[in-house]
Amino acid sequence: MKKVLLCLLGIAMLIIENSLTNYIKILGVSIDFILIYLTIISLYIDKLESSLIGAIIGLIKDITVGGIFGVNALIYFSICYIVSHSRNKIYKESKVTIFTLILATTIFSSLINILTSIVAYSSFTTARLIIKGIVILPLLNSLIALILYKIFDKSILKLKEE
Repeated sequence: MKKVLLCLLGIAMLIIENSLTNYIKILGVSIDFILIYLTIISLYIDKLESSLIGAIIGLIKDITVGGIFGVNALIYFSICYIVSHSRNKIYKESKVTIFTLILATTIFSSLINILTSIVAYSSFTTARLIIKGIVILPLLNSLIALILYKIFDKSILKLKEE
């Protein structure tokens, strides 16, 4: 039941992200709350369950946002699997760990999105994509993740207990 609720919460976050927060730009990029959410929950649940939640939310994002179909599902599935697979080796309560983990997953997501955008669409400038996707967005996501982790730390730690 907990996994269904986590998936539904992710879908609700996706709806909010698609309708509201994608239009709020900071330094030309919008925060990827879904990536932050999936990375943090993957630290506390099984790799099969987190990967499945990531794939479902990624497919729904691909359907609702558009772009290259399947890229977000693949990215979220991979991130959830890798983070969840490594969860026993990671000190989860450290804010530095959370910052670094969100930074790494955002860079991975941005690299895949940049590579697929360069291949599929030739109108984007590569330097602009790299600056926004490899520098600005990872730092912004990591800072927001620290704030969200601090606000919701008691709720997040309940995932660990169950």
